[in-house]
Amino acid sequence: MRPFVHLLINDIRVLYRTGYIWASIAVFALMLLVAVQASHLDFAGYERFVAAIILFDVVLSPVMLVGLLVLLERDEGGLAILSVSPAPQHAYIAARVLVVSLIALAEMFILVLAVYDGVLSPLQLASGLAAAACISALLGFLLVGFFDNLYAFMLPMIATILMLGAPGYGVLLGIDPAMLAWHPTAGALALIEGAFAGEANYRFAQPILTTLLWIVIGSVTAHWAVRRMQAQIGGAG
Repeated sequence: MRPFVHLLINDIRVLYRTGYIWASIAVFALMLLVAVQASHLDFAGYERFVAAIILFDVVLSPVMLVGLLVLLERDEGGLAILSVSPAPQHAYIAARVLVVSLIALAEMFILVLAVYDGVLSPLQLASGLAAAACISALLGFLLVGFFDNLYAFMLPMIATILMLGAPGYGVLLGIDPAMLAWHPTAGALALIEGAFAGEANYRFAQPILTTLLWIVIGSVTAHWAVRRMQAQIGGAG
């Protein structure tokens, strides 16, 4: 537990040191201002579109932050230190996923509460946001494992973010949700939609199963990616 807490605090310090926290607060303040103005609109009948837009936003920062933090560690020697540290690898991955997921979840949760005044299940909304952010962060590890500099990482990062938002595009384009039922973030989108629709819990058996499956897959691939990066650093040394 102690290594996990130490790694958690370290990630927060890095985000503070790089100025990301202040930049994020400034951007969030602007988004909140827009959200407050949009709260006067009537979203009745547009809940699925709102859920799709929420998905687009919540998958963005986890992939980006995981990539930036890992690349920064590679440059500063943090990954090399981790390979000889007593801190377990799963604590390193879990701490990072928790930090970036909480940032994405908190920002979007507050924005939704500021905009939407209809029937809403906060717990279900938080569950959907957390699922999307967690899966995105884990797959972010897999993605960044193939790159060692920011310039090479940027375009694949954008493509990955677009891929993770695919179920949302399906909503906007009128595609049958069944066609994307096993997509990594399809379960999260269903939970977010259900938060607005007040659906009965039994309708979420498959979305929950899909989400858990992708969290497991993401965890396995994240561990593989970290081991691969550490092996490359060791070979280069």
